[in-house]
Amino acid sequence: MHFLATADTDIGISRNTNQDSALIRHAATPFGEILLAVVCDGMGGLAKGELASATVICRFQEWFEGELKKAPFGPDMKSVGQTWEQMLWDINGRLLAYGKQKNIRLGTTV
Repeated sequence: MHFLATADTDIGISRNTNQDSALIRHAATPFGEILLAVVCDGMGGLAKGELASATVICRFQEWFEGELKKAPFGPDMKSVGQTWEQMLWDINGRLLAYGKQKNIRLGTTV
């Protein structure tokens, strides 16, 4: 199997910083070829979208390089979905805590 992937981003018309983040990772594993693509974008009207989107991307990168590659029998999609959901809840909690500490609201799409 072969994959061809590309990503493009645009700062938009109203921001000074680009709040887009993307991750594309490929791995050949004992249980087959895997491609992970994650796209995030800071939410309009909120501060630090670039931080929020990068936080999500970093966590998915960690998961892909660590937990996924260590799965002994290959990825079980139900388990993967549950793991992703928990990761996103954890990230959301960290972003909420950061926002309260800095007195800002921040968020990202995934």
